[in-house]
Amino acid sequence: MFQVNSYLLKPDRLVTDLKDLLSNRREFFVEITDLKGLNEIRKGLDFQYLNGTICLKYCEEILLDPSYWDLIDQLWAYLVNVVDDVLHTGEGSVYFPDQPVKITLRQTSGELLLLTIEDREASSFVLPKDEFLNALVNGAEQFFVCMARAFHSDCDYAHELEKIESIKQRLRY
Repeated sequence: MFQVNSYLLKPDRLVTDLKDLLSNRREFFVEITDLKGLNEIRKGLDFQYLNGTICLKYCEEILLDPSYWDLIDQLWAYLVNVVDDVLHTGEGSVYFPDQPVKITLRQTSGELLLLTIEDREASSFVLPKDEFLNALVNGAEQFFVCMARAFHSDCDYAHELEKIESIKQRLRY
């Protein structure tokens, strides 16, 4: 029911119009599992400022789209921390690394979670808690594993992957 995809912004693309970005995603981004595409953009990437986007969809409803592009490795690490917070306290929130966008997750019952995305306006979605948290953790894991495979000498995500594994153990219980 959830679809989670990560994309890196092509280093030679300048985003000047969000409408263009949304309608021509392939012109701006490389999907994280596209090893050939990642290899083609490798030389232009700045691994200290790795721009990209997380696209998140539940059934047919878009929760996050490419207009929310940001420092993607940091954003994924932040989202992993939010999942950890939800598992410990029932709630967590984070701001995007380089945008005034806030994401809040709050458990509303044993089975449901409220996702709120605050930018110019607030959007809220009631989602199945376990399925959503698993989708986020699996999306983060896919991102960090693919990055490590494609760019092992340029980045180290061992800490993030250890934290994800710890969270996955708790999600199983």
